[in-house]
Amino acid sequence: MAYFDYLPIIGYDVRGDKNKIRVELITNILIRVRKKLNIVNAALFEQYFISDGDRAETLAYEIYGDSTLHWIIMYANYMTNPYYDWPLTYFDLQKFVAKKYPDNTNGVHHYEDEDGYIVDNPENRPANAIYPKIITNFLYEEMMNDSKRVINIIRKEYINQILQEFKLLIT
Repeated sequence: MAYFDYLPIIGYDVRGDKNKIRVELITNILIRVRKKLNIVNAALFEQYFISDGDRAETLAYEIYGDSTLHWIIMYANYMTNPYYDWPLTYFDLQKFVAKKYPDNTNGVHHYEDEDGYIVDNPENRPANAIYPKIITNFLYEEMMNDSKRVINIIRKEYINQILQEFKLLIT
């Protein structure tokens, strides 16, 4: 069942005019449940690596047999924005970086030591110091994008239980 089908219906004055009140029944899209579900056992999840081209809808169909359960995948991973919480394809990442860093996609974003910690500019370091790795703007954004690729998928056998609990919380 689609996410919005679970949300309650409320009466709302759609015109907002004090002299002409007109109440209609609408879906309350402002109600939120933020993963209050009693999910503490890691055995309820499987890890999944998102490849280029994977979408929540296709994964939901592949895993649960129902593409309308895409919101469960987003919900289980604290994702609220399907455009920025989900990893971009490599092509979209290139466009994003070009727009965010115009004329400077390969400029220095920061420096890292051999353990991956951010360090000061190497020009401020002693001559005998080991120089850190340069992280460009594109490499930084690619690492941030790749960090979104491993997600948790609720196992199929627990979906009905999760949906029932969600229904109780949302009403």
